Amino acid sequence: MRALTLSLLATLSSLGLEVSAKPVEDAIRKSAIPADFTTPLVLSQADEAKNEVAPSEDEEDAWRVYLDLYAFLVPTTNTTTEINGNRTNSALPLSDVIDKLDSALTFKAQVEYGRLGFMAGVYSGRLSDNVSVSAFRETNNPLRNELGLPAGLRDRTIRLEGDLDLDVEANQTIVDLAFRYRGGAIQKPRMEKGSSSFLGVVGARIIDANIRTNLALKKKATVSVQGQNLSREFTRELEESSNSNYGNTWVQPMLGVFGTYAISEDWQAFAYLDAGGFGLSGERDLSGTAQVGIAYALGNSAQASLSYKYFGLDYAGGGGNSYSVNQSGVNLGLRWLFD
Repeated sequence: MRALTLSLLATLSSLGLEVSAKPVEDAIRKSAIPADFTTPLVLSQADEAKNEVAPSEDEEDAWRVYLDLYAFLVPTTNTTTEINGNRTNSALPLSDVIDKLDSALTFKAQVEYGRLGFMAGVYSGRLSDNVSVSAFRETNNPLRNELGLPAGLRDRTIRLEGDLDLDVEANQTIVDLAFRYRGGAIQKPRMEKGSSSFLGVVGARIIDANIRTNLALKKKATVSVQGQNLSREFTRELEESSNSNYGNTWVQPMLGVFGTYAISEDWQAFAYLDAGGFGLSGERDLSGTAQVGIAYALGNSAQASLSYKYFGLDYAGGGGNSYSVNQSGVNLGLRWLFD
């Protein structure tokens, strides 16, 4: 009897365990949650992958602002100016430019959202000089044809004796406005080694150039050609023809490309080319820039650069007036990134 009772209790106990366990198994089966922890681990890895991709996409679709300040150190600036058919060539060394420089402004600002952006650059300089002498000799006077001299004397040396004042003012302002499109990596002071970036630029170049000369002769000044004194009438004509002004503002279409390659995380090599004008705004109308150099990161938001740069401008608007300038030399730059 006792054995029968124990066997019945054992049977009822096992049945109770099965009944209590079955609802738990059904709940697990209905919720589709496996009994082990493999799937939760996979889900966790997938979430981490999404988190890694998301910051890159957010960074691409964001605003970035670049500010560049630079100094263009040109050993010799060569200019040619023609006013009413009278041509003057000059080669101004850097020391004279610094000595005669009144003002200068050089900067470039760029804004980018995603891959599209806008660029604005300004290069402006103003020079002036004043000369007061008691004797002046010019072996290649570009104003000699204005004096009505005999043909045999036109190519001879003109000498001015007496007191004279010569004032010269020149200013040149170039403004570049352009849209830009980027291919490749985002340009930053620090970039992953081997990454590269490419910019295409389309816009306009606005040029304003002005030159003014003023020659004032004193009453006792005399003008001679090969020792032959000229009359006061010729002297007055010389003074009048020497007071010349040239000024013009014109707009050129412009195309440009800019490429950057990361040599290492901190060092980058870059090159820039642009061309403007294409003969659309005058008899001759062409400008261009060529630049190649290296840059080094100064933290995560600043960069210093050293490059060699060439800039050329050639313009003739008709009527015997033209203006050209050629400059090449070292370019020192600083760039800041705001994002």
